Amino acid sequence: MSLSSEAKKHLHESLQQQCLNQKLAEYNEAKRLFTGLTDLDYKPGHREHIFYKYWLASRPEGATLKGHGHTSSSDRNDTALLDAYRPEEIYSQYIIRMAGKGYTVIDHLSEVYRIPDTHECIDGNQPLRLIIDIDARQKPDPTNSKLPSLDGEKITREDLLSRILVACADALSLIPEYMPFLNSFALASSSNTEKCSWHIIYPRAQFVDYRELKGFTKKVIELVGKPYSKFIDIGLPKTHFNLRLLGSAKEGRIKRPAISSVKNGFKNLDDYLVQPKENYSVIWPQTFSDEKPAEEEFKPIDDDDALVKGANLVIEKYGWLQIGRAEKGFINF
Repeated sequence: MSLSSEAKKHLHESLQQQCLNQKLAEYNEAKRLFTGLTDLDYKPGHREHIFYKYWLASRPEGATLKGHGHTSSSDRNDTALLDAYRPEEIYSQYIIRMAGKGYTVIDHLSEVYRIPDTHECIDGNQPLRLIIDIDARQKPDPTNSKLPSLDGEKITREDLLSRILVACADALSLIPEYMPFLNSFALASSSNTEKCSWHIIYPRAQFVDYRELKGFTKKVIELVGKPYSKFIDIGLPKTHFNLRLLGSAKEGRIKRPAISSVKNGFKNLDDYLVQPKENYSVIWPQTFSDEKPAEEEFKPIDDDDALVKGANLVIEKYGWLQIGRAEKGFINF
């Protein structure tokens, strides 16, 4: 028995209303998660920081580092920090940037708790967590009317944050066989009355590299739409980038976790890192980017047969040179 036109219309309207009710429930849950901030009860246990006095820098042709490897403020942006941190002996430590003092390496993140303007340094070519950076002015900038503001767009902080968080969950649901939950995100803020500044982090898995994070950010921007997308930093994912650490202060604004995130078990500084030291078993499949991950510059050969074949090829090509040198007395067998 087929439905009448009126019955079909009623069914369609009923399904639409169910979808709207479900989405409204998600927004309300997201708003609850963003409510309240707290400090983590950490005892820093500071020890003396060792600042690196030389960096292996990638610089424009003709540029030079200033005295003994230090950089001046003018050429600091030309220094590829993480080029200096490839050796295995420092992979077990954390690299941070401190305002006005350059970069340093520490053993544990508790050493930087409440140090002003301290940043995590992130290698985008390595696996990294989902991170969405929200930065919004509350009032219009009188010196630049083109800069977006919450008051100018007539939207509230609660509406902005909840819509973006729901868009993050919707985007993650596009990953094959993956179903995210809103309370699985770690939320941290350094907001005040003038600025709305939040980081949305997903601690339970990682993207393969910054290209996937970049594609994911674009998908979130597409899903949330304007004017909300104006307040997401789309330029954040790069080969190397920095993000302020939990507990650090900037202009009196200390980055703190949301109370709901602490209640959901995200109580450690490591929970809010983009690139933690632990080896996570879950790395999402490539979903949001068609770009191929960067190949490793050097890959050791574990296959003994491959090593033997390679050695034989070298001998076939260059062995006659060695024999000739031996005949002249340059090589002793």
